[in-house]
Amino acid sequence: MKFLIQQRFRLDIHYVWCSESFDASANSRYSPLSMVPPSSNPADIYKQLKQDVERKDNHSYKIAEQKASQKKLAIDWHHAGEISAAAKDEIIYMVDNSPFDYWRPLLYLIPRINVETRIKIVPIQLRAGLANEYILPDLNRSEFDIIEL
Repeated sequence: MKFLIQQRFRLDIHYVWCSESFDASANSRYSPLSMVPPSSNPADIYKQLKQDVERKDNHSYKIAEQKASQKKLAIDWHHAGEISAAAKDEIIYMVDNSPFDYWRPLLYLIPRINVETRIKIVPIQLRAGLANEYILPDLNRSEFDIIEL
């Protein structure tokens, strides 16, 4: 759903919170890459969201979190004049009425060389652990591939 919203209403520019490694637990325990806790580890997030979607879990914390975030963003974008009231209403309707499979997880494979100058490190107080986490606020669709496991 997030991909669809950014594609349709944000000119296919994507805001992503990302990590250098898909699965922190697959790294050496002495590597800084291994210090990403489950709540920020892409592999754990992907597995949990996939399970919630497959089981149609109406109490999924991850799906509820995403729905709240997308609706808040639609309101913020409208107040900032970035989208119309009709677009805001459409996003909120889509979020509230989309079937479970629209919330399935997607994995973005982003070659770092293409975005190196635009990557922002997340301040440590906002990270889930000690490992680096990154934000890429303006990822163009041409700069990543999508993988579904």
